Amino acid sequence: MTECDVFIIGGGPAGSIAAAKLVQAGYSVEVVEKVKFPRFVIGESLLPRCNELLENANMLEAVETAGFQYKGGVAFENENNDIKVINFENNMGQKHNSSFQVRRETFDNLLLEEAIRFGANVTTESEVTAYDEEANIVTVIHKDGSKEKYHAKKVIDASGYGRVLPRLLDLDSNSHLALRDAIFCRVENDLRPTDGTDGYIYVDVVGENDAWIWNIPLSPTVTSVGIVCTDEYYRSFNMDQEAFWNHIVKNDPHASKRYAHATRINEVGFIGGYSSNVKRMFGKNFVMVGNATEFLDPVFSSGVTLALESGSKAAELTIKELKGEAVDWQVDYQDYMMIGVDVFREYVEAWYDGRLQGILFSQAPGSTKIESKIVSVLSGYVWDTKNMFVTTPTHAVNATYKALTGKDPHS
Repeated sequence: MTECDVFIIGGGPAGSIAAAKLVQAGYSVEVVEKVKFPRFVIGESLLPRCNELLENANMLEAVETAGFQYKGGVAFENENNDIKVINFENNMGQKHNSSFQVRRETFDNLLLEEAIRFGANVTTESEVTAYDEEANIVTVIHKDGSKEKYHAKKVIDASGYGRVLPRLLDLDSNSHLALRDAIFCRVENDLRPTDGTDGYIYVDVVGENDAWIWNIPLSPTVTSVGIVCTDEYYRSFNMDQEAFWNHIVKNDPHASKRYAHATRINEVGFIGGYSSNVKRMFGKNFVMVGNATEFLDPVFSSGVTLALESGSKAAELTIKELKGEAVDWQVDYQDYMMIGVDVFREYVEAWYDGRLQGILFSQAPGSTKIESKIVSVLSGYVWDTKNMFVTTPTHAVNATYKALTGKDPHS
């Protein structure tokens, strides 16, 4: 039996930042990861809030020196040539107003290496197969087939799409969002904007909001290109994923110009029905972080932000608990995390039902103060209670939509 203070399932961003904070506080941490790093994963666009969380964990310097693509904002455009450029500098005065576009295989590996440098013990290519919640004992099968049991004071599930504890403890729940598909690959030598937004993520609306395309520059020559749509829309084309990706990119007025002379550098990938949820985020001896809890949608690049926020918060609360201080996991963790999740969810729903696009593409003169609040949300500052788009997200979106468009948001 291997003893440790904290056992972490998964070595992605949520697991790595939790491990880094815990070992820096003096606790012994075992991280077990199912696959060998580096490994490919999507979710390549970060938000300024990520920088703040990484800085607080003493991990930002390593990220800043890694040479990732600088990201100063996001641009939304539709087929009517309406465009809205969001510059993160126009936020509510938060400390960080830029972030990075990252190859996740490099970024995730870097964070895991930082956790190791701080003192975490990391084992890869090993799978968690059982969990005794009462005794807080985790069973692991290693690559060579050997079995090992770990006893911890706290277990943190950062298993991402693997959703280890939700599966083992029957905690999976249906997402409140419609299930959508993502079809994606990377290309080389696309034609970039020349107005200073070449490092921004561009979000292109396809048709009458039938789908949208992400355009994420990962280096001066390489771009990640993904199409997000309902499964019904994807299947209506009766094409395989490669043919569908080619068709959408070739026929979209913006993408067709940007990628006219670009070449694909990997196979087209597919993730179907990606949204997920859980019945609860914590138990007597465990807490779940990152995509092991809830994954919303890639449209506002919230995935890594929620992963880092939850991993960081779970580590902070675990440290308090290990010190013998009282922690109310419902209030201090789950309710706290749901503030940000609910804000992002409202924005996702408003994107797909057209309210947010109505706001972004409105030609009516808007308030600079209101815009800074929207920019702050899109920067990942979705726990800032000075922002009405955080404290009352649905009301704020509806009121702004009506003021700018003159339309009833419920019609």
